[in-house]
Amino acid sequence: DEVKFKLAVSLHSAIDEIRSRIMPFSENFPLKDLRESLEYWYAKTKSRVTYEYVVWKDINDKQEDIDALVKFCRHVPCKVNLIEYNPIDDGEFQQAAPEVTDAYIRALERNDIVAKVRRSRGKDIDAACGQLANKNETTA
Repeated sequence: DEVKFKLAVSLHSAIDEIRSRIMPFSENFPLKDLRESLEYWYAKTKSRVTYEYVVWKDINDKQEDIDALVKFCRHVPCKVNLIEYNPIDDGEFQQAAPEVTDAYIRALERNDIVAKVRRSRGKDIDAACGQLANKNETTA
C-alpha cells in the first residue's frame, strides 16, 4: 500500500525533560517510543519524516540541544524545519538569537541532515501564526 501523505512531527526538543516542558502531553510518549514508531514508519513507507522545531531562548538553545537533535535525526531519513517563533507580548517563550538558529543549521548540514529555516510572515502587523488568536483574546 502506497502512502499518500507525508509525516511531520512537532519535535521541538530531542531531550525528554525539555520536550515535556514544552508539550506536557509528550510525557506519556517518550522520545524512545517516538523514535521506534518513526523507525517502523520508515521501514514500511520508505518516506522521509519532517521534524518541526522551534528554537526558544533559554529553553532549547544550547549546544546539548543541538547535539541531541542531530543524534535523534540519525535514526531515520528526515528533514528539519526550524521555525521562527512569533513572540506574544510577555509570554514565557521568546525567539532564540539568530546565531543559535545558524548553529542548528550548520550542525545539521555538517551531519548530512536536510534543514531549512521557515521564516514567519505577517509578524510585522501581528498577523503571524498564533498572534491573531492572542490579539483576539486580549481585546475581548
